[in-house]
Amino acid sequence: MNRVTDDKVRDFILHDLPLVTTLFMKRVDIDDDAVLQELFEVEDVAEMVDAFFHHFHITADGFSINNYYPWQGKSTFLCKKITQSKSPLTIRMFIESARAGRWLYK
Repeated sequence: MNRVTDDKVRDFILHDLPLVTTLFMKRVDIDDDAVLQELFEVEDVAEMVDAFFHHFHITADGFSINNYYPWQGKSTFLCKKITQSKSPLTIRMFIESARAGRWLYK
């Protein structure tokens, strides 16, 4: 039996999403609690999510990309704190759901 591990889930997600780099083309390390909406466009995350559920045979009931997007990005010119109306989406959420065999979050 092919056991799901944290590393397998993490590697799958980071391989499936576009590479994130700094202005000077240095690779940005993404940890398990990084907010994916701040790093990736909705289309990229939606494609990864579909592949994730299929690859790991996870029940997608209860998952909707609309629960996580649209995300209000940080503005360079405004100092005002942004209040998000959506929940953050993280790699840790995918790891825990893969262990459970179903999407755990609303």
